[in-house]
Amino acid sequence: MRIRQIVFAANDLTTTLDTLGSVLNGPVVFRDPGVAEFGLENGLLVSGGDFIEVVSPLAGQADTAAGRHIARRGDSFYMLIFQCADAQPVIARLSENGLRPVWQYDKDALVATHFHPRDFGPAIVSIDSMPPSDSGTDWQDANADWFWARWPNADSPKAEDTATGSVAGLTLYAPDADRLAHDWADYLAVGLRGNRLQFDGAFIEFIEQGGCDPYIGGVTLRGGKDAPQAVLARAKAAGLAVSENGFDYCGVTWRFNA
Repeated sequence: MRIRQIVFAANDLTTTLDTLGSVLNGPVVFRDPGVAEFGLENGLLVSGGDFIEVVSPLAGQADTAAGRHIARRGDSFYMLIFQCADAQPVIARLSENGLRPVWQYDKDALVATHFHPRDFGPAIVSIDSMPPSDSGTDWQDANADWFWARWPNADSPKAEDTATGSVAGLTLYAPDADRLAHDWADYLAVGLRGNRLQFDGAFIEFIEQGGCDPYIGGVTLRGGKDAPQAVLARAKAAGLAVSENGFDYCGVTWRFNA
């Protein structure tokens, strides 16, 4: 199982995409008209073959799940999408454990289920698997097919050509981080090492923080074609808060691994 797409909810879609695109040095590679079903508009950027999506409520559609999320938390991390070889048994196990599906898709061998954010704690979690690839790429390949971005396509950069790299890790803060980490390990049948869940190529780190609802407050990306220092220089030029190894935007601290 791999982290394939991370999703942020933001009030101003254009500004948020423009800022992330300028800092991460990448264009919007896809806009999905299908998210209008949820009262949303969106845009996706690619980073090392993984995807960063921003969603915003459509005009006149503030009463949406994303709109309510923004009202509670401001611009922030909203959804985490995993890709695996076969989503069905994972989805079945989660449902059998009482986790609540809030949206399901199963057509032409494309399988996806979104689970209620209260069940995982900080975000909507989706378990997805794609149909067999015409190109023969495995789901673990950096350039594996990803329907939600209509990826790959001839007009977008390959994973190895993006300015920043794939998702290396997420940091999850919670008042009972140890219990939540063990719950996630049981739900997803992945190994827990200390306070980290280890997925294919990425980790989720659970950090104790009292007085808050669980939230994802850190994203670590691998290095890409641009040096991390160049990314941080662009973040500073964009007026964002910058530290030695990261910058703050959209409710998270963005960090970089070599």
